Amino acid sequence: MIKLSNRLKKIAELVDFGASVIDVGTDHGYVPNFLCEKNISRDIIATDISRNSLKKSIDLTKELGNEKYIKNILANGIVNEKRDDIIIAGLGGIQIAEIILNSLDISKNAKKLILQPMQKTNILRRELNNMGFLIIDEEIIYEDERYFEILVAKFTGKKINFNEVDYYFSKILIEKKEKVYLEFLKERKIELQNIISSIKNKNDRSTKRSAELKAILKMTEEEIDEISS
Repeated sequence: MIKLSNRLKKIAELVDFGASVIDVGTDHGYVPNFLCEKNISRDIIATDISRNSLKKSIDLTKELGNEKYIKNILANGIVNEKRDDIIIAGLGGIQIAEIILNSLDISKNAKKLILQPMQKTNILRRELNNMGFLIIDEEIIYEDERYFEILVAKFTGKKINFNEVDYYFSKILIEKKEKVYLEFLKERKIELQNIISSIKNKNDRSTKRSAELKAILKMTEEEIDEISS
């Protein structure tokens, strides 16, 4: 029986029952084998750029007798095969956006993208919008003393006009009044205040950066009030 971390379990829960799946950067192969174990999916591709990581997934797949349902492929990103659900988790937001862009046709045809960036979530949100993907759901998990944001997106071909500061926030989690997200924003507020107070130089670059951070801080405070109300 596979026991997933809360982060990986939430990712697995977002997979549609009976969907064909690709797990990009599968590492140990925990999510694909969990999906098999729970009969959520029996048509899974697991990829990893690291031969050593992929071997862990291959070994686990063999150990659990799931070779019939999981194809382990050494690959950098999404393979050229139609999938219902595409999982890309545990990578940076910029890297995730690049992977989607490099396999744009496959990504567009997927029913959903399940994305969990380790950093630069704002850039991932921006690039998804630029590529015509709509974020249809978001989750946030607190585990191992850090927050993990999870985005669910699908292609619509439409681009929404957002201000740059908007990409730093999850309107979905704010509407849900998600308490974990509230704590996340409170920590962000403190971090922003500390960064702003540490900026000493008054050159054009630092002045511009300070103004940007103050705009994010102002909206952070507004969103904290919105969830708390």
